[in-house]
Amino acid sequence: MKKVFVLQNRYMDSVMLMGIALKLEEKPEIRDAACGMGTPANMDSLRDDGYTLPEGITKNDLMIALETETEAELKGAYDAALEMMSGSGDRKETYRDVSELPEGEWDVVQISIPGEFAVKEAKKAIDRHMDVFMFTADISLEEERELKEYGRDRGCLVMGPDAGVGLLGGVAMAAGSIVRFGPIGIIGASGSGSQEVACLIEEMGSGVTCILGTGGRDLKKTVGGVSMKADMKRLEKDADTKLICLVSMLADQEIMEEVLKEADKLTKPVVAVFLGADEKLYAGHRVTGAFNLQDAAKACVRILNGEEAKIGWTEEESDAIAARCAQKFTGQKKYFRGLYTGGTFAEETLMVFRSQAPEIEMHTNRDNTKYATRLKTHKQSEEHTLLDMGDLDFTAEAPHTVFDPAQRLARFRQELADPEVGLIAMDIILGPGVAPDPATCYIEDMKARPDVNFICAVCGGEGDPQNKRAIQKKLREAGVIVADSNYESAKLSAKILRRLR
Repeated sequence: MKKVFVLQNRYMDSVMLMGIALKLEEKPEIRDAACGMGTPANMDSLRDDGYTLPEGITKNDLMIALETETEAELKGAYDAALEMMSGSGDRKETYRDVSELPEGEWDVVQISIPGEFAVKEAKKAIDRHMDVFMFTADISLEEERELKEYGRDRGCLVMGPDAGVGLLGGVAMAAGSIVRFGPIGIIGASGSGSQEVACLIEEMGSGVTCILGTGGRDLKKTVGGVSMKADMKRLEKDADTKLICLVSMLADQEIMEEVLKEADKLTKPVVAVFLGADEKLYAGHRVTGAFNLQDAAKACVRILNGEEAKIGWTEEESDAIAARCAQKFTGQKKYFRGLYTGGTFAEETLMVFRSQAPEIEMHTNRDNTKYATRLKTHKQSEEHTLLDMGDLDFTAEAPHTVFDPAQRLARFRQELADPEVGLIAMDIILGPGVAPDPATCYIEDMKARPDVNFICAVCGGEGDPQNKRAIQKKLREAGVIVADSNYESAKLSAKILRRLR
């Protein structure tokens, strides 16, 4: 028995709704559960799953789709969904407006509501001297700058809009990881990039005071790097932070230069990785420049500890692994497929291929990258293909794959069905706010295909609930090559393909 319940003019964040659906599906009497706003893509998805939708649903309406055996079970499932949405489960109180929050009780607010309301609520929080973490993305560049200046002038952090990762006071926000406390403060205009640097720092025995996500547009000319500049000044004053690390993909040249000039004024050492930059960007500045995420993490630990931390394979080790992997390329097998949830991981991998194997043409769905050719359609791979599955191409159709791996699993199986595919590389991202089990769904397919090479890099902290070590062990037992970092995964992938040529 299937039914779609509609709550008119009721908004909830998509990540929260997905979490509720997962909790509902844990109940033995519920065969299927899906919760989402009434967008065309969500409605099409429910129809594809065999649900009949009531007439007149709008994007402002919340849909609860349930399947049970009996009418009584259906009613019970709906009541359980309403209880979860009311906040009567884990939360003691529900607030409808920032102004309802008790004065002085909270020091940070996480905002994930439609853009037309988000800025207003953020300013209310700032007026209460609260820092803001904004997951909301649909805000104009002009509004973003104005909001960030509003927060800066009042001594408050504004992380976002479109901030995907944060860590404050040991609390991970959005898709962030829980990593060991330590002396390194990270400021990032790249969510997955900042998370990777933090997790690698932990792997090398150190830790971080915080991850301040600025949102991916902070270094655009219109925004002007307002948050990154303000965050550097904040960490300069923080007694626990001994070194500052800046993380971003290549951005506006003028704004990057302004940021580096601000870094020159600090008394604390600064490491910077602007993926895609060359030595010219860092020339004349006091920052230590890095050109990949792993080297940025290593530089942070080296500067503080005075010695080089070991991470990744030696050249001899990776050569041996590549030789072994190349032997599996028999018959028609000749192509690489990359399926990435983190946009920064996708871009870093494309960069590594260009530098390590420039003769190999890569195809991608990513816009504004100089390292690959644009696919005709993201729905069909061409020869060597790397997909950014966190891109709007995919997130407009379904939840982001970092929160729900179902869409990537379907594409994974599509690639496995191609007899010319011999190597698949993926990132596995952990954290309290993402999929509770992001890896197990691939295991049986991997075990069934010993003729295909699989390379995975697991990005996560020791404090994440998914258990990083257990996931790495499970992958290795399935025959997967587990890299220490995304950079190592990309380097090995390129080395395997070069060996074939």
